[in-house]
Amino acid sequence: MPKPGPTIAIMFGMPGPHGRDGGDDDEGDSNIATQAIRSIARALREGGPSTVKDLRQYTAALEDMCAAFMDRDERAFDEAASEAADALHELIN
Repeated sequence: MPKPGPTIAIMFGMPGPHGRDGGDDDEGDSNIATQAIRSIARALREGGPSTVKDLRQYTAALEDMCAAFMDRDERAFDEAASEAADALHELIN
């Protein structure tokens, strides 16, 4: 008897990991995008002008990713993606 293949399930309307519906909670921190924006805003408030430099490095890396994508330069795209990840990590941590 052949072994059954792997099963893939896509579930809609399932509760989130904490038993909630997965939508925004009262504080709006239920998704990663909201958390990232709030972390950036907090970093700007606490770090002041020096944090603006860090934010500009992050946005420049995103622009480099876009340019590399449009140029179909996979190596430059991967490098820019790595730089963007590093810049975001520095910005929000």
